[in-house]
Amino acid sequence: MFEPSTAIANLLTAVASNPAAAAGMQMMTDRAAEFPHSLAASLTGIALDPAGREFADRFLDTYWANRDRQFDALADAGSGIYREVIIGSGYHAAVYAATRVLAGHPRPLVLERGPRVGGTFAMSSRPVFWLNSRNRPGGPGLAGDQTANLNYLPGAPIQAANVSAIEYQNNTDMALAIRLTLAQFADVVPNARVAAVSLDDGEGVELDIEGRGPLSARRVIDARGLGDPAGEHLANGTTIVTFAQFMQRMDTAWPLRGLRRVAVVGGGDSGKCTVESLLGIAPQPYMTAAALDRVDRIDWYAEQLPASCVEWRMEVRGRYQAIGSHLRADRFGVRRLTVMPRRANVLDLPGRALIDGSGYDLVVLCTGSKEPLIQGLGTVGDCEMYTVAGAGAVARKYYDLPVFRVGPHAKLPFTPQEYAAGIDEEPGNAAAMFRLGSKTAALAATLPSAGGN
Repeated sequence: MFEPSTAIANLLTAVASNPAAAAGMQMMTDRAAEFPHSLAASLTGIALDPAGREFADRFLDTYWANRDRQFDALADAGSGIYREVIIGSGYHAAVYAATRVLAGHPRPLVLERGPRVGGTFAMSSRPVFWLNSRNRPGGPGLAGDQTANLNYLPGAPIQAANVSAIEYQNNTDMALAIRLTLAQFADVVPNARVAAVSLDDGEGVELDIEGRGPLSARRVIDARGLGDPAGEHLANGTTIVTFAQFMQRMDTAWPLRGLRRVAVVGGGDSGKCTVESLLGIAPQPYMTAAALDRVDRIDWYAEQLPASCVEWRMEVRGRYQAIGSHLRADRFGVRRLTVMPRRANVLDLPGRALIDGSGYDLVVLCTGSKEPLIQGLGTVGDCEMYTVAGAGAVARKYYDLPVFRVGPHAKLPFTPQEYAAGIDEEPGNAAAMFRLGSKTAALAATLPSAGGN
C-alpha cells in the first residue's frame, strides 16, 4: 500500500542498524495494528524517540546534500517530458507532491533555494515556536471543527499529530512531517535558487538555476510560501534582525545571553511568537536558564494590539492568551512587557539600535513579508484564478506560462462558505494551512498529466 521510497527505505535501514536510534521504531511494533500501514508505524516510532528523530533529521540532510544524487535528479528532470517542478520545499510543496504521486503521476522535482529542506517550519533544527492550531488527530477541516486536525498534511505517510502529544505542536514537529513526505514522494535538490523562468518550445518552461544552468519542465508549481521578510533591508543581522534571523538565533546556545532590553516591531503571528520566546513561554531554548539569560524589558511596537491584560483576554484568541498576563506589573511594580501602539522608526547605530530615541540591545522586525522576485514570473495580477469543481479557487495560473501559484503565494480570496464560518475574521487565516492545504491537494488531484498540458 505505502511502499517506502528509496530515500525512506535507506532511512529505515540506517535507523535499524543504529541501536541508539532504533529503540522507538522497535517499540512501535507493539502498536502497529493501530496504524493504516506499517510505514506510518515505523516513522512514528522514529519521530517519538528523541535519538531516532535527531538521527533521521541528520540522515535526510545528508541524503539531499549528496551532489551525485542532485545531479541525477536534475538530469532526469531535464530529459523527462512529463516532469513537474515545484519551487519551494515547504508545506504546500509536500501536499502537492504527495497528492500528485498518489494520484498516479510521476514524482515531481522540488527545488529549495536554501540548504535546509522544509520551508518556514524547518528554519531551525530545534523547536523555536508553537503552531497556531491545537494538536489533535483527524483529517482536514475548517476552524472550529473539533473533529478536524487543522495541521493535517494530505497524503503524508506520517502526520504532525503522530510526532508529539503536547497541546500545541512546535515548528519541528510539522517540519519532520513535511520532510518525510518529500522524501517519500519527491526528488529534492537543496541550494537550487531559481533565477528565471521562461517559455521554451511553447509547451513547457525553462528554469535558470543559479550555478547549475537551465532546466526544462512541462509544468511549474510555484510554492514559495509567505515570501521574504519585508524588513530585511533594515536588518544588520546583529542588533536588528528579521523574524527568521531571530528564530535561527533561538536555535543556538544561549540565544538570550546579554539581552536586557528588546523591541519587537509588528503585531502579527511572527511578532507574537517572538514575544513568547523573549518571555520564556515558547519552546525551551538550548542551554538557557532564567538565572543567566533573561530579558528584563520588552517594548512591543504594534498599532492594532490591546495594551492591557483585560483587553488582551477579551480580544486575542486562546493560542496567545499566555502573553496577556505579562501586560501588567507584578507585585513589585515591575512590568516586563509593554505594548507601544504606534509605528516604529528604527535607527541602526554601532552596537545599538534606537527607536524614537530609546536604545535597545536587539530589535526584531516582524513586519510581514514581500514576494521574492524571479525573472519572468510577474505578480498575482499576471495570473488568472484557477478553479476546481467542488473546491472553488485552488490556485492562480499565469496567463502565458504553465505555472501555478499555490498556498499563501497565491493570495486566494475567502469563499462564501469561509465568510459564513467566520474564518475571515482572523487575518492570519488568509495563509492558514487548514484553509489552503486542501486547495493545493485539489489542484494536484485534478490537473491532467503534465505531458498533456
